[in-house]
Formats: sequence, C-alpha cells, structure tokens
Amino acid sequence: MNLPGPFGVFGLAAGFLLAGHIATAAAQSNSAGLTITPVSNAALTAPIRNTYGKVRSISGHVLTLESGGRDMTFIVDENTQVLARGAGRATRNAGGSLPVTDLVHSGDIARVEYRELNGAMRAVEIQIRDRNTIASR
Repeated sequence: MNLPGPFGVFGLAAGFLLAGHIATAAAQSNSAGLTITPVSNAALTAPIRNTYGKVRSISGHVLTLESGGRDMTFIVDENTQVLARGAGRATRNAGGSLPVTDLVHSGDIARVEYRELNGAMRAVEIQIRDRNTIASR
C-alpha cells in the first residue's frame, strides 16, 4: 500500500480545512441576507474591446464617450476600475470608495475597456489619459 508523504498529508488536511472555511463563509453570507450572484459564462467569455475618445457626459451609472465621430454609451458599475492620476489617493482619503463622477469628468480624454453583452456595453476599466482642466473653470 502506497501512503502519501508528509507533504501530501498536510496538503490534504489544508484542503479539507479550506473547504470547511469556504462552506462556513457561504453559509454565513446566506444567513445574513446576502446573496452570491454567479457570473454567467457568457459574461466571462465575451471579448474585451477597447475604445478611445472624449467623455461627453457622466452621470450615475452611465458614461457617454465620443469616439470616432459617434457617441458610445457604457454602463458603469461597482466592478468598473478607474485609472487616473491621483485616483488612489483620493479614494483612500474618502475612506475606500468614491463615485465614478468624482474621478471622471466631461471633456476628459479616456480609454474605455468594455465587454458587450446583449446589446449593452459594460465598462470594465476607464483610464483617464488627459484631464479637461478648462471645462472645470
């Protein structure tokens, strides 16, 4: 009979311990009234696309970008990452989260990475390339 070596036994024990913690966390979140929303396979397999342009408007969860002579509208949610000079510092100073409207402004030049699913374009990442400083005056 072939028994696993000491690392195999420890690895197996660690796996069981980890599985127990994951099950406990899932049970706690379900009992606390939180739901775990699975990500659909279609959302994960949709190709990531990029576009570059000028921010026309940003309000709530909608970003409109002028790119290539046409307006493109993106859905912005809590999973959208914003990359901009000073954004990390501003977010830390605000206590961990800021609305996207505090980081992205009309007139900014931006690159938007997005996934298109069922006709809706969801922004994955917004990178501010150049700030519109004149419009803010």
